[in-house]
Amino acid sequence: MIERYRDLIIIYEKDIAYVISCDSLGAIGSKKNDVLKVDEGIVGKATIKVALSEALCIGAKPIIISDTLSVEMNPTGKKILKAIKKELEENGLTDIVFTGSTEENFPTSMTGIGITVISRAKVSDLKIKNVEKGMYLSLLGYPLVGNEVLNSKDVLQLKDYVEISSSKEIIEAIPVGSKGIKYELSILEKLSDLKVNESIPSHIDKMKSGGPSTCCIIVHKERTPSITELINKPFTYIGKLI
Repeated sequence: MIERYRDLIIIYEKDIAYVISCDSLGAIGSKKNDVLKVDEGIVGKATIKVALSEALCIGAKPIIISDTLSVEMNPTGKKILKAIKKELEENGLTDIVFTGSTEENFPTSMTGIGITVISRAKVSDLKIKNVEKGMYLSLLGYPLVGNEVLNSKDVLQLKDYVEISSSKEIIEAIPVGSKGIKYELSILEKLSDLKVNESIPSHIDKMKSGGPSTCCIIVHKERTPSITELINKPFTYIGKLI
């Protein structure tokens, strides 16, 4: 069976689930026509985090990564790939098979990158469709985008998503994408057939883009879960399922 779940594709093979996630990035880098100027290390680190965060949040671990780089291999592509592999190794995500492609036919003046990740989990370990009435909703981190991401210490990192993935007390976790917190909560309501009794503080813009997975909504049974002791990022109560 093949299922679309939020931004993921899940393929079920008996008791194993294969999870397909992806992300893209454009106009961010060090090339002449890039809009946001950053080095290739940040490009690789940010893009792999977004693609992996979706899979990690439902309890799956990566086994294959496909990198489609709309840049030349040398030097830009090599720098991006080096950053990606370094980020994986530092977070204990090993034994991953890579495939990919670069643009060698024409010179490029703007950075572009696509990442597709295939992850795997036992069906019984998937963190989906388990939320219930009365559970709490909280936000780890804040929605940030553009230069804010470069200048803030509140951005969730890949290591934080590894902790979220491993946490038994988190029933479901939702990285906030470009459509914002409000949109992600509406999808949660649709999938769970429950309503969210929102209690979002005024200093958090629920319509703002979450950029490269800078924050994550978590569903939990206890009002203050112990994950807050493991992740040194802002923790904000934002509502309850009713």
